Amino acid sequence: MKFDISYTFDALPRLFEGALVTLQISLLGIALSLCLATGLTLVREATGWTWAHRMLAVYISFIRGTPLLVQIFLIFYVSPVIGLDIGPFLAGILAITLNSAAFVVEILRGGLASVPKGQFEAARALGLNGWVLWGKVILPQTFIASVPALVNEYTQVLKATALLSTITIVELMRVSQQIYTRNYHPVEVLTGTFLMYFVMCFAVSRAAAQLETRMKRRQA
Repeated sequence: MKFDISYTFDALPRLFEGALVTLQISLLGIALSLCLATGLTLVREATGWTWAHRMLAVYISFIRGTPLLVQIFLIFYVSPVIGLDIGPFLAGILAITLNSAAFVVEILRGGLASVPKGQFEAARALGLNGWVLWGKVILPQTFIASVPALVNEYTQVLKATALLSTITIVELMRVSQQIYTRNYHPVEVLTGTFLMYFVMCFAVSRAAAQLETRMKRRQA
């Protein structure tokens, strides 16, 4: 069977619709994971709760030590058993969020390590303590230092959404599967899918590079 690019062009409108769903899921996932990871970072760095530190270590070890696909299946199939019929879309977002948060916590820890200790001392000398110290002084600098790694994590989340096709979420990969099971031209359709993922990841990378350049100029 010869490669017929017309099938790629014919599939692009539907692939574009799937790409919009992929972007929606990935943006929600990274936003929620960033919020969760920020809270977990504060618990680990700003409190002396030993039990919380141990639970966080177990959570991170579990997430990083198991495949994302298994986590997706676990949440999707186990949640109805315990009385939480949340559906595939919410189950997918929850799986992406919990998985990404474990990595974002470590990213923020690296960003926090780059904040000079003198910032803590200067803030305390001005009478800033507790959540004001972290919210006004430390976390903003941590986020700025973590931008490159956070962008990399977002591209990983964006690509990981393809696994959600296994629980019937109609995102980009699922749409491509639906198309090539009907026209029997998987190579042409997957070529379009490849291009969609590449364009999205490339756009994110370029936007992040420009943002990082602007931040460096402001700091200078």
